[in-house]
Amino acid sequence: MSTHSSKALTLSLAANIGIAISKFVVFGLTHSSAMLTEAIHSAADCSNQLLLFIGMRKGQKPATAEHPLGQGQAAFVASFLVALLLFSVGGIYSVVEGIHKIRHPEAPHDLGWAIGLLVFAFLLEGISMRGALQAAKAERGRKSLWRYMRESSATELIVVLAEDAAALAGLGLALGAVLLTWTTGNPIWDGIGSLLIGLLLVAVALFVGTEVTSLLMNEAPPLALRAAIRAAVSDDPEVEATLNLIAVVIGSGRLMVALQIRFKDQPSGHALVEAINALEVRLKARFPQIQHLFVEPDED
Repeated sequence: MSTHSSKALTLSLAANIGIAISKFVVFGLTHSSAMLTEAIHSAADCSNQLLLFIGMRKGQKPATAEHPLGQGQAAFVASFLVALLLFSVGGIYSVVEGIHKIRHPEAPHDLGWAIGLLVFAFLLEGISMRGALQAAKAERGRKSLWRYMRESSATELIVVLAEDAAALAGLGLALGAVLLTWTTGNPIWDGIGSLLIGLLLVAVALFVGTEVTSLLMNEAPPLALRAAIRAAVSDDPEVEATLNLIAVVIGSGRLMVALQIRFKDQPSGHALVEAINALEVRLKARFPQIQHLFVEPDED
């Protein structure tokens, strides 16, 4: 488990525990539908982060005879389960609750408590989002946040970033719904807020699920990284041509790379073996994310 990812998850979990408890308390005071869906959303986020911790720890286990490439994809499985929970517990429930409150509106009360809590929760979620962005800074570089989330294999950070972004947007929607309910006296806005929050969570869950599914189906790393590996192979003094390169993401920041290479003429089989070993050492030093490297010398 990377230190940056662990810190980001810990910060997010701590924030969501505090927010979830506060939201449930304020829901008990106000009976606001939007507040209830936000409370359930935060509680689901807590469960999600615990799942990510379990997946990340399991993914760090060394390779065994049963799992010769390690268990790095355990983090992907955990992230996929998070997407399912976010979709079902968070999104679908909020949509159903919102539709129910629109059809059968109930006037919430003591909305000042809800407004104060939402502002407080927004600050905590902002701190969590800032921590996640800092954790992703080294890998992200100058990439846009959208591009980073599409290309990164650090699914634990992708999930935290997606959840924090959804939480901030959801809090904005909840605050808007509560304010409209308070100023207009029409409780239907409370149900509309719950419905919009649910649709937002469904959209985020579909995004996370789609990205993680691609990784579970042996996705290749970004084209730029593959090109850099190919260029590094071609720069080797004993390599004549790179005939084929297959790279697969096998975990968060982990790759399996297979190369088919035409080497320059070697004086002996032993010299060829030494050339292959030297190439492997150089590649792993330059690209530490390569966990497993297979080199096949060939003529075609």
